[in-house]
Amino acid sequence: MSHREKISSEETELAALLPSPEDIARYHQTGYYISKKLYSIDELDSAIAASERYYAGLTKREIALPNNRTYPLAWYPEDGVDCLRKNDFSTLVVPELDALLRKPILGLIAALLCGDDVRLWHDQLLYKPPSNDDAPQSVGWHTDYGYWRTCSSDSMLTAWVPFTDMDESIGTIAFVEGSMHWPENNHLNFFSSDLSGLEKQFNSGGSPVVKVPAILQRGQVTFHHSKTIHGSGPNYTQNPRRSIALHLQPASNQYREIYDNDQLVSHPNDRLTADKQGHPNYADPTYCPVVGRIGEARDLQ
Repeated sequence: MSHREKISSEETELAALLPSPEDIARYHQTGYYISKKLYSIDELDSAIAASERYYAGLTKREIALPNNRTYPLAWYPEDGVDCLRKNDFSTLVVPELDALLRKPILGLIAALLCGDDVRLWHDQLLYKPPSNDDAPQSVGWHTDYGYWRTCSSDSMLTAWVPFTDMDESIGTIAFVEGSMHWPENNHLNFFSSDLSGLEKQFNSGGSPVVKVPAILQRGQVTFHHSKTIHGSGPNYTQNPRRSIALHLQPASNQYREIYDNDQLVSHPNDRLTADKQGHPNYADPTYCPVVGRIGEARDLQ
């Protein structure tokens, strides 16, 4: 096969994995999209092994990040192994997880869904242990938008990459269909397990509440809008639920100064990406690299 033929073959394979115009329109209506298989078994096996090495190597409450910066960990081994784990910025220190982020098809899909070049915003390595009804460990109904108020864009999105097959028994992600269009999209309940209680707080503006669990084969990825309400139930299997959330921003996104009750709102990226004058830079090439180009994606359609 010639070099030109090889490139053509690779482009054809990428094009086959892109969402159709109808898929994109449905994403803007429902707030989520479920991809074809984007990752191989080997890639995901490597991610699992690497995440275990990462967990085992955590010896203190903070990790060293690029540019001589550090970040406090939400979980490390002294917290116990049988609890919900959410560890941010893991792609910056674990090459196998960074490889999932950098796989071209992921960024191309995200670019088509948001209509812009796409940068990393930040990531969260997630681990949900097995649990039971006596002590359920769920991820509460929330929106990512509520945590990202310093962002100027309202088109941010998340690619959720599970490392194994996903269904309701293992506590897969679930979306509230169309909730990105509701009057309120600022729910901040990630660590709550009271899903039914949180649902009573919804303000749908009269729209029906339709909860859609994502049933996924290994290698598939979900994408959801930052204003889409989502969460997940307990893991009732014998194995941990492993995944990584790759939070993404349109290239047009910028820092905005915003206050809540006279208090300046902040996000960890404000400190990690700050320039010498202390100004947050959401286009910082180390913390917020470009992972998808809209022009390349449209050329493949």
